[in-house]
Amino acid sequence: MEVPLIKGDLGGSNWHSLEDDGYIYNQLLWHLEKAGQIAQIHLLLREETAEGHNGWYSQCEKEGKTAVFIKDVSRAWQLAEEHFIENKSESMGLQVRYALISTSLNSLAGNIPPELMAALIKHEIWTPAQGLAYVRQNQDDGEQAAGLRKIIPYLTPTLLPEALEIARGIGDEYNRAEALTGLAPHLPESLLPKALEIARAIEDESSRAKGLTPQMRRDLNQLAQIRNEDDRARALTRLAPHLPEVLPETLEIARAIEDEDDRVRALTALAPHLPVSLLPEALAVARAIGNEYHRARALTGLAPYLPEVLPEALEIARAIRDESRRAEALTGLAPYLPENLLREALEIARGIGDEYDRAEALTGLAPYLPEVLSEALEIARGIGSEYYRARALTGLAPYLPEVLPEALEIARAIRDESRRAEALTGLAPYLPENLLREALEIARGIGDEYDRAEALTGLAPYLPSLLPEALEIARGILSYRYRAQALRELAPHLPESLLPEALEVARAIGNEYHRAEALTGLAPYLSEALLSEALEVARGIGSEYKRAEALTGLAPHLPVSLLPEALKIARGIEDQFFRALALTGLAPRLPQVLLEALAVARGIGDEDNRALALTDLAPHLPEILLPEALEVARGIRDESDRATALTWLAPYLPESLLPKALAVARDIWSESSRVEALIGLAPHLPQVLPEALEAARGIGGESDRAKVLKALTATLTPANVDLSFWQDILHALGTLTRLHFLETIPNLVPLILHFGGVVALREVYQSIRDVSRWWK
Repeated sequence: MEVPLIKGDLGGSNWHSLEDDGYIYNQLLWHLEKAGQIAQIHLLLREETAEGHNGWYSQCEKEGKTAVFIKDVSRAWQLAEEHFIENKSESMGLQVRYALISTSLNSLAGNIPPELMAALIKHEIWTPAQGLAYVRQNQDDGEQAAGLRKIIPYLTPTLLPEALEIARGIGDEYNRAEALTGLAPHLPESLLPKALEIARAIEDESSRAKGLTPQMRRDLNQLAQIRNEDDRARALTRLAPHLPEVLPETLEIARAIEDEDDRVRALTALAPHLPVSLLPEALAVARAIGNEYHRARALTGLAPYLPEVLPEALEIARAIRDESRRAEALTGLAPYLPENLLREALEIARGIGDEYDRAEALTGLAPYLPEVLSEALEIARGIGSEYYRARALTGLAPYLPEVLPEALEIARAIRDESRRAEALTGLAPYLPENLLREALEIARGIGDEYDRAEALTGLAPYLPSLLPEALEIARGILSYRYRAQALRELAPHLPESLLPEALEVARAIGNEYHRAEALTGLAPYLSEALLSEALEVARGIGSEYKRAEALTGLAPHLPVSLLPEALKIARGIEDQFFRALALTGLAPRLPQVLLEALAVARGIGDEDNRALALTDLAPHLPEILLPEALEVARGIRDESDRATALTWLAPYLPESLLPKALAVARDIWSESSRVEALIGLAPHLPQVLPEALEAARGIGGESDRAKVLKALTATLTPANVDLSFWQDILHALGTLTRLHFLETIPNLVPLILHFGGVVALREVYQSIRDVSRWWK
């Protein structure tokens, strides 16, 4: 029949302005197709209104015919696919355009990823000017800032002023500052004043400070205008190394910071860069700080650079009322004090009333007080609190070899056994053998078994000749837990002659959990003969779980001759999960047991445990056993456990098993579990991608579907995707929101280039621009 076309040669593009007569909107696409005007159909769907919206969509929506528009897009998409051979580049571009329109109708939101912009410029699909033009058009401040940061390395010098103007136009101040920070390293000196001007206009101080970079060094006065002092201090910290010629001005800015914590931070950052002439002024700034804690911090930061004012600095420290802060100031100053001032510092430390703070000050001063260490020891001795006395002694110990007997006696006198153990452990590295024997006696006298074990553990590395006695002390610890702990800590230091006794101590531990722990700790150091005994100890553990744990701990160290016996013990475990654990532990030494371990795993009744057993086995299974392992996974009824098992098996499955694994995943009814399984399988499914895609499309939740499709598209290459599958992929992606669809486009670029070339990628870019403009 004759088609009543209105536009003559159809060269116009105003179909959307037609009045609706009840027919034309519903049938226009059909008429154009029958007339062979396929190009006109594609023009129809890219017409624009005067306001820059999609013309045909706007008019259909206005007329209440949105469904007509959706139908027309669907048909146009089909036509683009059908005409692929005639013009591959145009067809590819149109297919993606209609997918974009579909996803925009799903979400009416989205944008082009900055990474794709950078890739288009890098591969010379876009010119730098095109990339910058797109960044300018982007209406999302965060994406615009990110876009600038991504493409700035590719911009020519002539485009940098425009880039700076785009940064100026970013409304959100945080993102404007982010853009400035990314641009600054690439800006020539001539543009830095303009960059500074843009930073000045940022009202939020934190963002403004972020925008000020070291390259803006000539305009330091801007720092003074940042009202938020924390931000000003941070900016000073960042700028200080780059500002040698304006340090006097910078110091004045620091002086003007009202918040004393922020002033200290700025002053401390500046200190390493200040010339000698400015140090007295810096000290004056520090002295003017009212809060003693902050004043102490400032003094500590300035001390390395103020040798001639150290007496004054020490007097300021003396005047600090808060004793904790006074101790901190003394400790900070100590490395820089000459001998005469160290004695004065010691007097200040002696005057600290709080014992903890006094001990802290003494510990900080000790390395620099060799000639007054005995005096320091007297002060430490006078500390009433045993805990703090122990702390002071531990700090002084490296510098007191001649007074170590006395120090040990002070440790002996500490009533709190935990603190006594701590003091012994701190002193141990410095004690000679005769004092180590005494320390061992003190440790033996500790009544609390945990504290005794702690002291023993701390002394053990320094007691090679006293290890038999130490082992006897460990034997006498009543608590099984602490006895096992002591054995594990002693084990690396025990000579071969003591290992049989250590094994006997382990054997005598009544609690099987701790007995297994002790065996595992001893295993690396046991001879073959002792390992045979250890295996017998493991056999005697009643708890099958702990027996399996003990076997697993022993297995790496067993000689070949003992492996059959270990296997016999493992097979004697009745609980299938624990037996599977034991067999899995033996598998690296006995690969032939893997089939048996898999059979045991299959019979585990608790599905969570079955999945765990399968997970443990997966890395050890040879290819011949993987089909059976997959069957075990399939038989797990709990879908979450089944998904977990599939995910762990996936990296080890051969290509021939992947379709079957996919079928197992597709049978999972729960969407969340199915998603977990599909995501786990996606990287390993190049040969079964059509089935994986079908499973992904069946996921009802859009967000979950997007996760799986994104994982799948990451596995796509021109080698594993033909034209038909490409079209299926694109239709699946068309069910997402536009934002999720755009996230997959970087994964699709190799396919677009493969099927349609650079022209198609340009069309995809143009489609993203158009569609993002039409539906914001």
